[in-house]
Amino acid sequence: MTKEIKIYIVEDVAISRISLETMLVENEYEVSGSAAAAETAWNEIQQTATDLILLDINLAGEKNGVWLAQQVRKHLNIPIVYLTAFGDQQTLKDVLDTKPNGYLMKPYQEPTLLTTISIAISNFENEGNKNQLVNSQDDASDFVFVKDRNMKVKINVNDICYVKSDGNYIEIVLKEKKYVVRNKLLEFKKELPNDIFIQCHQRYVVDIHKISMLGKDFIHINGSNIPLSSKYKKDFENSLTKL
Repeated sequence: MTKEIKIYIVEDVAISRISLETMLVENEYEVSGSAAAAETAWNEIQQTATDLILLDINLAGEKNGVWLAQQVRKHLNIPIVYLTAFGDQQTLKDVLDTKPNGYLMKPYQEPTLLTTISIAISNFENEGNKNQLVNSQDDASDFVFVKDRNMKVKINVNDICYVKSDGNYIEIVLKEKKYVVRNKLLEFKKELPNDIFIQCHQRYVVDIHKISMLGKDFIHINGSNIPLSSKYKKDFENSLTKL
């Protein structure tokens, strides 16, 4: 780790809060502060150097974690990772509206938490730097060609969010459009950078830099929940730790 990441914990169960603090310190993170209530956390976060917030949804007091995330989004530029026991559709909708950088269902394992933190920080930094990166020439490896009707279309691989297999066809999903072409998933995957595009399910290959949330058995990318199967989970999480 090139610098010590400062993490603020918002968790109303004391034993869980202490456990998180211990886990983070043992893995070379710095705990910048912690609180059980959203209002207390918000007052402290505004005055504390913090690189990431670990945030429970159900908190002590009148305000919940979603309220706190809304304040952070309005006034600060800090990545947020939710830690919650609530997985119903309404909760997920409320969470997504705050554009979180990560989401974990309780109970979670330590490696999964550490991986989620790593993803959130990496994606946050990449987003902040993307407009500073200038490519002076078109490297052929940065593009793939796919057939769209009667034309060959050149696609920048950095624009691909994920690829989904549907029998003898694949869907190549970009941020605002998709292409459906006749091909096999594993064959098309050979044309993509293998350190960035990782298989998470028999039918899906995803760009690990596009992940906005990592759940127990799903990944959230570009507004879609993509299954994360047990067969690929270990290798997938190992790839994420190399970010």
